[in-house]
Amino acid sequence: MDSHPLGIGIIGAGQIIKRHALAYRSLPDLARLVAVAEIDPKRAEEAKKRYRFQRTYTNYADLLACKDIDAVSICTPAASHAAIVIDAIRAGKHVLCEKPMATTLADADRIIAAAQDHPKSAVSCVFQLRNDPTHQRMRWMIEQGYIGKVLFAKVCVRLRKSRGYYQSAPGRGSYKSDGGGVVINQAIHQIDALLSLLGEPVAVSAVMDTFVHPIEAEDTLVGWIRFAGGAIATVECSTCAKRKEFSIDIVGEHAGMRVSGDPDSQRFDWRVDVAGSAAKRALRSAGLRRFPDPRDPKPWTVVAEKLLAAITRRDRLPPSDRGHAPLIREFLESARAGQPGPIPPQEARRSLELTMALYESARTQRVVDLPLDPCCGLYDGVDGESKTASKKEVQSVAS
Repeated sequence: MDSHPLGIGIIGAGQIIKRHALAYRSLPDLARLVAVAEIDPKRAEEAKKRYRFQRTYTNYADLLACKDIDAVSICTPAASHAAIVIDAIRAGKHVLCEKPMATTLADADRIIAAAQDHPKSAVSCVFQLRNDPTHQRMRWMIEQGYIGKVLFAKVCVRLRKSRGYYQSAPGRGSYKSDGGGVVINQAIHQIDALLSLLGEPVAVSAVMDTFVHPIEAEDTLVGWIRFAGGAIATVECSTCAKRKEFSIDIVGEHAGMRVSGDPDSQRFDWRVDVAGSAAKRALRSAGLRRFPDPRDPKPWTVVAEKLLAAITRRDRLPPSDRGHAPLIREFLESARAGQPGPIPPQEARRSLELTMALYESARTQRVVDLPLDPCCGLYDGVDGESKTASKKEVQSVAS
């Protein structure tokens, strides 16, 4: 195993680069930032200065040709993920791709094939909630049978996006660029977490609409999911809400659990619901012993770090046990050990398939069975025509 820090390149210098660049910098024993590729030269230079890259490129192919870059993070718009990921794999790089891994199942399968053809490359997708201790605690307690058989779950993703958000980048809220709306862009993290908790989905039903925002894709979707183990989950997500809420509720035979919080602040709360204070204390203690909460830094340390960041005009490094950092650590350790990435393409595909199944059900107004057939209408993605066609199909079925 190579003990030297891996050379890191980041492709794309939009908003999400901050999470990746600072996470890599918080892990100096494992990684060193080498270069950033961004088609906008000005934004590339700003990223270089802000995050201390050595070089910039306007063509990501030039970055992939660098021998001192061992691994890359893909932080570009979703529709470009597949082509860049495949090029990076073929260039012999370890690859970490932001969510979603692709905007179509066809592209996801092409990524999977490329990864299988190059097994020495660690390839992973970013679903950082899997490394959050509150979510790990829920998964472990379900696996250990502490709450009994899971009966019901609820995913809630509510937030308010402004008109400026959708106008800040070309193609936001479009099928061509983003692959869809609130589900594939905002709720897919909670959908992935739900899959990691409850297993294989077998059927879904959903309705969706665009109520408020001037976008092509949905700003609201509500649906249900049946899992192979018998549990039923509901999903409700919207970017039209007046308040922000990201939560997952699990109801078991003997007890329930809830995790909620704000992904932007990278903090989540975990709650146990069970009859009897002694039982509640016992369950909480068991979960916290197995997956303790990260320790908050001392107040004076935070003040000093913020002051230093203000003086140097650079971002304060995040704790290495929060946000993207734990997943990136696992990714880097996998790459150094020659092992598959923590969330390989086959696993990342599951949340994309469930998203497409929800879209297919909303489009056709029918219950959709899983797994999806490659011949299904949305295997190659959603488009404006398919959304418009749904109303015609519903009228046809009704008549």
